[in-house]
Amino acid sequence: MTMPTETPNKPPSNAPANPPDKPNQFRAEMPQIPGVNTVRPGASNGPNATRLVQIGGLAAAALLIAVGILWWVKSASHQRPESDSPESAALESSVPPPAEAAVTAPVAEGPTTAATTEELAQPWSAKKFIFVKPLTHENLHAMVIRLPNGGLWAFALQEPYGRCELEFVTDLSLLTKQYGYRATHPMVVNPCNSTIYDPLKVGPLGSSTWVRGEIVQGAGLRPPISIDVQVNGQSILADRIE
Repeated sequence: MTMPTETPNKPPSNAPANPPDKPNQFRAEMPQIPGVNTVRPGASNGPNATRLVQIGGLAAAALLIAVGILWWVKSASHQRPESDSPESAALESSVPPPAEAAVTAPVAEGPTTAATTEELAQPWSAKKFIFVKPLTHENLHAMVIRLPNGGLWAFALQEPYGRCELEFVTDLSLLTKQYGYRATHPMVVNPCNSTIYDPLKVGPLGSSTWVRGEIVQGAGLRPPISIDVQVNGQSILADRIE
């Protein structure tokens, strides 16, 4: 005996094929405003957004440049030396020059006072002075020495035919160690070429001229340039140069 076949119940034909999306219970729905496009989070506005970003970057760069220029102008005004003011300029003009640069020397015609007899009372005492050439009024550094026999010897400190300044050495051990010359009395030396001049010796200069300070060692060309001196009361005057 054949059993009848049961037909399964079919769902109602009016049920929708795709059920509607369920609203997200964790996100609130944004209200719809007429005339305003809704932009989802993370979405781009396209060319308009890119242009706004570019304009904002240019504005920020211009602001930074303006701030930098303002800071530089203020720094330059603070670092300007105070000497630009009239008060500072007047103060600087009233300051005297350094003492070592202020060389006082006679400029009038006539003999130059080299020293006093009291200053050169002892043998081998010496003093530097400024000799003024009678014709050119040129200042010339010179020295006068009291010799053991009571005489005086004055000479220009600038070496003949050169620019080196001569020195009067009274330390006999220095003459031995530095110049290799054993002396029994002070000497005049040229530190540039190690020439040694003896103040007690007179040597010929040409056929008819004799000068003091004969060369006893070294490659010097001639003795120092002599200056004539004479005693007038308590003053030692230098009046002529060879």
